[in-house]
Amino acid sequence: MVDSVMPRPTGTIGETKLKILAIICLNESRGTNTYGYDVWKVLKKGFHTYFDEGNLRNVYRHLKDLEKLGLISRGPQQTIKGVPRRQPYTLTEKGMESKPKFSRYVELLSDQIRIVG
Repeated sequence: MVDSVMPRPTGTIGETKLKILAIICLNESRGTNTYGYDVWKVLKKGFHTYFDEGNLRNVYRHLKDLEKLGLISRGPQQTIKGVPRRQPYTLTEKGMESKPKFSRYVELLSDQIRIVG
């Protein structure tokens, strides 16, 4: 008998998306913008996932899904001299309402910042 993985029902949020919401939430609380590449770096360093740069496209797929779910929104593209164009991501009101689902990841990241900082 072969175990098969059932696809996640549409509209549900997996652990990676919850971690991304936590990253955006924490950055907002610190007055810092959140960009896709930065999300990948925090997932890699803070949560020990997506080590390969090839996984960066997965991060952008998750961000797009979260936007479709109405949990985050993209700001206008920013151009800064010497830096590739980038778009900031912010939590929507609906995203903030889901904070109880990802608050444990916010706490985990906050603890890491206190230890390192």
